[in-house]
Amino acid sequence: MSINKEWKSYFDQGNQAIEAGNYEQAETMLKAALSSAERGQDELTTATSLDRLGELYFEMEQYDQAEPHFKRALGIRERLLKPHDDAVVSSLNNLSALYFFQGKHDQAEAPCRKLCEIYEAVLGKDHAEVATSVNNLALIYSAQGKNQEARGLFERALAIKEKALGREHPEVGDILHNIANICISETNYEEAEPLLTEAVGILENTIGSDHADLIPILTSLAAVSQVNGNHKATSKHLEKLLALKEINLAPNHPEVVDCIINLASSYLYEGRFADAERLYKRAMGIRERAKGRQSPEVAEIIAAIAFVHQSDNKYLLAENLYKEALAICEQSRGQKSPEAEARLWDLACLYHNNARYQKAEPLWQRLSKLREETLGAEHPDTQACMDSLTICYLQQTKYKEAEELLNKLKKLREETLGPDHQDVAACLHYLAEIMRHDGRFDQAEGYYKRALDIRTKALGPNHPEVAHSLEGYALLLAATYREMEAEHMKVCAEAILKASAQR
Repeated sequence: MSINKEWKSYFDQGNQAIEAGNYEQAETMLKAALSSAERGQDELTTATSLDRLGELYFEMEQYDQAEPHFKRALGIRERLLKPHDDAVVSSLNNLSALYFFQGKHDQAEAPCRKLCEIYEAVLGKDHAEVATSVNNLALIYSAQGKNQEARGLFERALAIKEKALGREHPEVGDILHNIANICISETNYEEAEPLLTEAVGILENTIGSDHADLIPILTSLAAVSQVNGNHKATSKHLEKLLALKEINLAPNHPEVVDCIINLASSYLYEGRFADAERLYKRAMGIRERAKGRQSPEVAEIIAAIAFVHQSDNKYLLAENLYKEALAICEQSRGQKSPEAEARLWDLACLYHNNARYQKAEPLWQRLSKLREETLGAEHPDTQACMDSLTICYLQQTKYKEAEELLNKLKKLREETLGPDHQDVAACLHYLAEIMRHDGRFDQAEGYYKRALDIRTKALGPNHPEVAHSLEGYALLLAATYREMEAEHMKVCAEAILKASAQR
C-alpha cells in the first residue's frame, strides 16, 4: 500500500471512530495517520493529521495534548501556504479557541486578531464572518476584564450582523447578550435588562421558545430583573426558564430543582406565599427521593418553607420547621457543621424578630462561640452574632452581660476598624445607655460625647444615628438637672428624625 493510501485509510478510520464516539480508537488511527504522513515527508498532510489529532484532544478536553499539535500544524501551514489560505484560517481558529478554553486569554488574542485581519482583507469589512471574528476577539477582551475595548468590538460586530442578517437574526440576539454581560460585569443592571429582553425575544421568534440556547440568556435576564426589583418580571422569566429546563433536561435534574427553588423564592418576594410553598414542596420531594429525608439538602428546603410561613406571620409553623431542619443537620453533619450553623441562625432570627429574646439568647450564645472558634472574634459574621446577643441582653435588662460583651466588641472594633469607625460608635452609645441606667453619669457622658462625635463625622450631622445619640444624651442631661441643654438636644434630634422621615 502506498504511503498516500495508507495515510488516507488511517485518517478515514480515525474520523469514523470520532463520529462513533470511540475516542481511544480514533487516537490510535490518527496517530498512525500522522506517522504515515511523516514517513512520506508530506508536510501539508502532516499538518492535516496534526490538526485533526489536536481537534480530537480538544474534544476530549486534553488541552495540554492539543496545544503542541495545533501549534505545529499552524507553523507548517504558515510556512508553506498563503496567509489567507483556508487551512491557515482553520489552524488559527483552533489555536485561538484552545487558548480561550484554557483560560489563556492573552495567548488567544494574537491568533484571534490575525483572523479578524484575514477575514476583513478577504471578505470586506461588512461581511457577517468578519463580525463573528470581531465578536470572538471581544469575548477575549471581556475575559481579560478589558470591558471598554470589548464593548466597542461587540457594538461593531452588532452593527455588521444587523446590516448583513437583519435585527431579528439569532446571531444578533447572541451579541446583544454579550453586550448585556458587559453591563452586568459593571453592575449596570438597568441597561442590561432591555438588552437581554430583546435578545430573548429575537431567539424565541427565530429558534423557538423551547430551544436550549435560551437557557443562559433567560438565566441572566431573571437575575438582572431581580436585582432591579422587578419581581413580577423575574417570576415570569423563571417560569419560562423552568419550562425550558424541564424540556431539555431530566425532570429530576439538579438544575431543574435549583430553578424550582429560585422560582419559589421569586414568588415569595411577590408575596405569593401559597405558590412559593407549593414549589418548595415540589423541590423537597425530588431531593427527598434522591437523598433521603435526613439530608442537609432537604433541610435547606424545609428551612425555606419555614421562611415562607414566617413571612406569612405563621410563626408556630415556621418554628417547628426550623427546629426540624436544625435537628436534621445536627444529626447528619454534626452540631458544629456549617449546615447546622445556618439552620441555627434561621431559628435565632425567628425568635429575635418576634421579640422572644429569652429563646433567642442561648442560640446567639452558641452561634457566637461557634463562629469565634471557626472564624475568629475579628470576623464580621462573629461580631454580627455578638451584636444580636447584646440586643437580647439589653431587651431583657441583663445589663451586666451586655456591658461585658459591648466592651469586648468595642475593643475588637477599635483594633480592626479604627477608633473612629461608626461600629465603634454603636458600642459606645449602648455602653453609655447602660451607664446612664446605672447612674454612672460622668462615664456615660464621655461615651455619649465620643459616640456623637464619631457619628457626626462618619455619617453627617443629619443622620438618624446622630439623632439617637442626641436623644440618649438628652436623657442624661435631664437626669443631671441640665434641662435647657436637654431640651435643646431633644429638639435637634426630633428635627433630624422628622427630616429623615420626609426624605
